[in-house]
Amino acid sequence: MADILTAEGFSENLAERLRVFNLSVAVAEPLEVEISYGDDQSVMMIPLKTVYEQYVSAPETLERLIAPYITEVGWTVQLPRYPARQIFENTMPLMRDLVQSPLVQHGEKIERAGVDIVIRLPKGPVLYSELVTREDEHLVVQYMIEKDGELLDLHRGDVLTCFPEPDQIVEIAMNNLRSRVLESGLTTRIYKVENFETEPVLIGFRQEHLADYAASLINIQDVMQALERNLEAKNGLIAAIPARNQLFVGTQLDEQAVCEMWLLARHLKTEASIPASSLVWKFKDGEITGVQTVSLKEQE
Repeated sequence: MADILTAEGFSENLAERLRVFNLSVAVAEPLEVEISYGDDQSVMMIPLKTVYEQYVSAPETLERLIAPYITEVGWTVQLPRYPARQIFENTMPLMRDLVQSPLVQHGEKIERAGVDIVIRLPKGPVLYSELVTREDEHLVVQYMIEKDGELLDLHRGDVLTCFPEPDQIVEIAMNNLRSRVLESGLTTRIYKVENFETEPVLIGFRQEHLADYAASLINIQDVMQALERNLEAKNGLIAAIPARNQLFVGTQLDEQAVCEMWLLARHLKTEASIPASSLVWKFKDGEITGVQTVSLKEQE
């Protein structure tokens, strides 16, 4: 069996592999690799204590253990590379129906001309989280960054893994949306539909440029809780988000109301330029308790 690398040797082994990206890489101290991206740019520190302990217990796994570091650092070499402040202030959540507009992801297998191809994207996977996965719908929350008035896909390689961690993006994005609600304020108006017994309420932002985030409000518990309180929905709400810029809520929870909300969501989704969901969402105390279709089969 080959000699086990010391802590210093393990760290230098990884550092040498990362230098192929033309980065300034140094072993700051045993089991800490420091990467500098240039003047006035971020410095990333990679702690290796845990992974080194795994290596010592199974030396044959060396390549498998360090491969993820090489891959992720390789993604961050490609521009753009956003400063942490931009990520914290400008990351926002958007609802997206993957059935109608699928994302192409790093590592995804596709078939072309009878040949299986594995997609390798220079910036790695797009950042998103699944909200609903079922046969009739696949809805995700995609995390985007607002830059110069545009919404841009946020990839894992756009975010240095040291600060913030990619899994922090969810909390950052939701907090940003919450703060914009407080700054802008929401509007509520009755949305009358011919031959409907119920009258859903259309929720919107006072500032029109925030309209794209209306559907994402269902992820903000205190916003939905405030709507329950303001609409005097003592038993909770039902909601529909047929498009990225549409959020409808209703205070009646009977089957008639659910069916009508579903019909409205289904119709508006087919007309939407950026569709989201044809489901009916149930809320109580600001939290999602289930989703339904007109068949009234629930999925928690």
